[in-house]
Amino acid sequence: MRFDKVLVIIDVQLKAEDLQRYLPCSADIIGQTLAKIADEYEKENKTGYYPAIEFFKTQDNVDPDLITSAEQVAWLVSKLARETIQLKLRPIFSSVRFQSIQTLAFALPKVRPNKKDTLQELGNHYTPDSVKIELVVTMMRRDSEAEDDRAEPYARKMMFRWLESEFETIEVKNSKAL
Repeated sequence: MRFDKVLVIIDVQLKAEDLQRYLPCSADIIGQTLAKIADEYEKENKTGYYPAIEFFKTQDNVDPDLITSAEQVAWLVSKLARETIQLKLRPIFSSVRFQSIQTLAFALPKVRPNKKDTLQELGNHYTPDSVKIELVVTMMRRDSEAEDDRAEPYARKMMFRWLESEFETIEVKNSKAL
């Protein structure tokens, strides 16, 4: 017997209906509101880019409750994503260990001003319903299976197969046998 470890990086977006069970309003409202604020800020200051959510904490004209709501929803999304992944992957892998979980809404948006559908794309970015997760999965393999080094593609395939129906979207961004 041998244990193979694989680092997998995935982006997942929770289903709106799953998230709605825990929230008084849609997470989209947070994203769309932040998008309008960011768009106004960019137009007034002609920055050529949109800031990350963290920046808005320093702005007097931004309601602190909006930022707090975004942070709370982000925490909930991280928790639900982690629980779902553990529940679904535990039967397949010997161990599932989380390295990091980051809410994508808090990263600098890749959306640029004055493009088609900018406000919609910006709203999607600022909606705190998606996370980037780095995890290490361990699988047991018989020595005869271990000769062909397929742990990494197998882990990617199983990750997608077992999680695809649980999330609105899942994208395996990267993986590496350790």
